[in-house]
Amino acid sequence: MDELKLRGPSIRLATPKELRREGSVFLVGGELPPRPSLETLFESHCISPAELFHLSFGAPETFPQGEELARLIKKNFTAHLVGRIDYPLSPSQVERAYAAGIDIIDIPLGSGTEDDRKERLASLEYAREIFPRWAVASTLPVGDAPAGATIAAIDDLLNRRIVPLPEVPLPTAADGRDDTGTILRHLVAAWRRHRVAIAPLQPLIVLTTPLVPARPDGILRGFIDRLRDRQLLAAADLRRTLRVRQVEESFESAGL
Repeated sequence: MDELKLRGPSIRLATPKELRREGSVFLVGGELPPRPSLETLFESHCISPAELFHLSFGAPETFPQGEELARLIKKNFTAHLVGRIDYPLSPSQVERAYAAGIDIIDIPLGSGTEDDRKERLASLEYAREIFPRWAVASTLPVGDAPAGATIAAIDDLLNRRIVPLPEVPLPTAADGRDDTGTILRHLVAAWRRHRVAIAPLQPLIVLTTPLVPARPDGILRGFIDRLRDRQLLAAADLRRTLRVRQVEESFESAGL
């Protein structure tokens, strides 16, 4: 853990109307015009390839616009695509997000009403049936609730095979740093205990939290990791293609 990042400024995620690059991560707003956004992404990617795309969907009525951006990103770039959707999704919307090319879906549980939280959890549970193992995540704010409650929420999500992602508001007050460190250390240990495939999310985690990865053992190790990442992407894309084809054939046979 980087202790200095507990005291430093935070890297916030993009708003739905914002496009920017932070290191190796593209932060893309889901309400942006798709074609001009693609051109900007392509120009920057050609200079230095990105490791991860993070797409923040906007309001529910703009969901189709986020879908189109996801399709264009997935079609034109070879990198993992995270889709953050900050409201409950219907089963058909979960299916559409997956078909559009989202590799990892993030539906934060939020701090709204109990009914809203139950609907979001239902969306996460359904997404877990559609997306590959450990490709369903839920962002948890660190500091909004007592440490014990946050740790309990982390354990509950992992028991449901949902990846808890920390959202650390920085700078952290001096009297809150110990709790933040305790929560993050518990989170890392829980990821390991459940054998969570965290590697695709690593660029985002490093960008937005004080957590830092273990350093790779030289150039060969980095090459092996990149090769394994490409293999995972290819396998995920094949799985998506087969599922979408199966759904399409089912609709055709039903005359829909």
